[in-house]
Amino acid sequence: MRFSKTELKLLEQAALGRSCVLDIARALKKDKSQIYRTIKSLKKKGFAELKNKKIIPSEKTHVQLLLQELSQHSSIIKHLSGCGIIFYTCILEPKTIPEIISATGMKRSTVFYKIKLAQKNSFIRHAANKYELNYRIWPKIKEFLNELEKYEETNDKRVPPGSVIYYKNKDEILFSTKVKCDSALTGFSAYGRFGIKIYNVDYTYYLPKKSLTKKEVFLHSLYRAEKDGDARDYIIISLFYIKHRKFLSEIKHEIINNLNKVLKGQNIERYPRLSEIKERADVYDIRL
Repeated sequence: MRFSKTELKLLEQAALGRSCVLDIARALKKDKSQIYRTIKSLKKKGFAELKNKKIIPSEKTHVQLLLQELSQHSSIIKHLSGCGIIFYTCILEPKTIPEIISATGMKRSTVFYKIKLAQKNSFIRHAANKYELNYRIWPKIKEFLNELEKYEETNDKRVPPGSVIYYKNKDEILFSTKVKCDSALTGFSAYGRFGIKIYNVDYTYYLPKKSLTKKEVFLHSLYRAEKDGDARDYIIISLFYIKHRKFLSEIKHEIINNLNKVLKGQNIERYPRLSEIKERADVYDIRL
């Protein structure tokens, strides 16, 4: 999630007790039309809305935590604006500069700029070539980012209420639901297209809707299994992998690595035994 400085300054005004659009416009020296546009943008992000020409912040936990910090520390606006939230969420756990670049997709020059800026307010700690949010000095910022991360992992306007989200970014989302959707069936729900018909208690979908390849369907089942951690799913994944190995052999994933060990006779905690996979393979006439 990204915020402009104007969005954060508007939230700061709300945190300071100003709610009237006209008062906020005067305080920020902005046109009312710009304030209205900013509130509209904040509404899309679920942080505030307009009622009777007054801004009403959301009561969600992460929003209230941010408002508390904005009311006390105006300086955080320059840190959290732009790609700030992406940057600081990334370093909730210590990371090197290459790891930050890889995880966020930010340019190297941007990462160095954020680090230099953060050091001015002791926003980060640096040890052993790794950078981490300085949660000892900024505990509420860490709490806010953790709560925001949890909220974003479980909520998205693109999917029906009650859906479970396995992966998402601004362009795509992978989720499961018991409701039929105008989306692309994928993961275990699409295994039947490739010779592994199974009974599904819900639907696994992908957006944007498009024709998915065998590899994409398989990867989506890995994302789901990674979150659910169900040994029964691992059995089905292993059968799909064995049946289509020549198309999937280049995929690198911890689940695949462990299943390959199981197929060689090793016992891995939380994974099915080789005998269980063989028993199910017989049902689908698949040779191990």
